Amino acid sequence: MENEGEATDFHSNGELHGDGDTSDYQSTDTGITEHRGVLERPHSTRTSRLWIGSFFGLVVLVAILVFILQNLGSVAVHVPGATIRMPVGIAILFGVILGGLFVFLLGLARVVQLRRSIGRNRRAG
Repeated sequence: MENEGEATDFHSNGELHGDGDTSDYQSTDTGITEHRGVLERPHSTRTSRLWIGSFFGLVVLVAILVFILQNLGSVAVHVPGATIRMPVGIAILFGVILGGLFVFLLGLARVVQLRRSIGRNRRAG
C-alpha cells in the first residue's frame, strides 16, 4: 500500500475502505466533512431536494400570478352548450391545466400497461 496506516478510499456515502483509519477525517458543525484539508459538500437529502423544489414551485406560481394579472381582458369561451366570459389569463390557465391533466392520464395509462405486461411475463416465465 502507498500510504500505510491511512484510509485508502473514502466514498461519497461516508464508508471507509482500506485499513479503517479515520484520523484524517474531521466533521464540522455545518455537516461539511474535511478530508486531508479538502472540504467535501454535505450529501443531498430528500428533504433538501423537496425544499429546493418548493422554492422553484413558488417562483413558478408567482410568474403565473403575474401573467394572469397582466391578462385581465375579458374573452368569450365557447364550449358545447354554453358561452362563458372570463379573463384571458384564466382561460389560458384552464387550457394549460386541462392539457396537463390529459398528459398525466396518458402517462398513467402507459404505466398501467407496462405493469400488466411485466406481471404477465413474470407469471409466464
